[in-house]
Amino acid sequence: MQQQEMILSNLEQMNTEMQEMQQQEMMPENPEQMTIQTQQEEMIPGNLPQITSEPQQEMMSGNLEQMTMDQAPPPVGNQVGGLQLLTGFKDSWEDYNKDDLPVFWHIAKAGGSTIKDIIGMCHRKVLASEAGVTEGHDEDTEIAIIKLGNTPFVNVDPTKLAGLERAKQMGLGTSGLADTVVTRFIYESDGLFDETHKGRLFSMFRDPIDRAISMFTYLQYADWEPTYNPELAKMTVEEFAMSDLIENNYMTRTLANKLEGDLDDGDLSVAMAVIHDKFLVGLLSEKEQTMERFEKYFGWRYFVNPANQERCREELLSGGHNANKKKMEKPGPDTEAYRLLAHQNSYDIALYESIVRLFEQQQQLFTNIPDGYRLFNATCCKCEPKPC
Repeated sequence: MQQQEMILSNLEQMNTEMQEMQQQEMMPENPEQMTIQTQQEEMIPGNLPQITSEPQQEMMSGNLEQMTMDQAPPPVGNQVGGLQLLTGFKDSWEDYNKDDLPVFWHIAKAGGSTIKDIIGMCHRKVLASEAGVTEGHDEDTEIAIIKLGNTPFVNVDPTKLAGLERAKQMGLGTSGLADTVVTRFIYESDGLFDETHKGRLFSMFRDPIDRAISMFTYLQYADWEPTYNPELAKMTVEEFAMSDLIENNYMTRTLANKLEGDLDDGDLSVAMAVIHDKFLVGLLSEKEQTMERFEKYFGWRYFVNPANQERCREELLSGGHNANKKKMEKPGPDTEAYRLLAHQNSYDIALYESIVRLFEQQQQLFTNIPDGYRLFNATCCKCEPKPC
């Protein structure tokens, strides 16, 4: 009863603060001021359920406590984006079913390539990503699993809008072929699912200032990227921050489904609500623990050759994939470079701070599951007389 009263008290406080925030018409001019305010105004997760199932069970969260309606935070949204437009995705606190399809929101320069490769190359899970349409498979008329090296893929590309539309038409979300979908488009991916087939959103997040600097230095030499611009090599970070080449609050805009126009505190509240309700969050600064959580939540265990798979995982976590070759020291908070970068990412900074707190709170989901879940009851089909 004491815990329930605390939850209800938190929600009452949250509702009061959300109403106050909606009455504000302008974003504070000082990003640091806005960050402090939103720490108090963000949605409070309250009592996250715990996964109580044993490691040997296939369904990771079959015994999750169901949140009652008075415990769950109220939906927040506007005409542009919000929870009411993401009905194809289950909430992160709902029971996980082995038929739910994990959907990885890949944020550039946030460690997503490493996570994607661990899932595909090390765990040998079937990915639906840009690799699936190489070697002419974009011309395939029927959805199928293909192999590139030892990694299986579905022959669709949900990382691009046209490819995502093709994936919908081919029935990716209901086919049961993919183990994980990789995309940059959250709201557009909702259409992959129907009443009986649902998705699960997860992602890796990075400090927005660190990410902006990494993007700046990476695109100075990455001529294979469509966003490569040789002019960046001639710029200072200050010039980059004042140019139209820098992203403006990328995470907030994507989550609020508002890619153009001015943002306001209402858009930030939408982004926070979507992250809170729909995402299992990971942090690049905690990538080992993040990968552990993803494996526990989705029930990923080794089944090909555990020793080799573990080695693959360790190498990617220690060295990364698509890591930036060019490093730049992060400017101090009192510098002009930092101020300019923070101005372009003011809402994302506030959002990231709430994600860090949510990462800590989601630890409750994994209290009863030991680390190293991927090794529990792992099997080795390569060790059989007739290898897989």
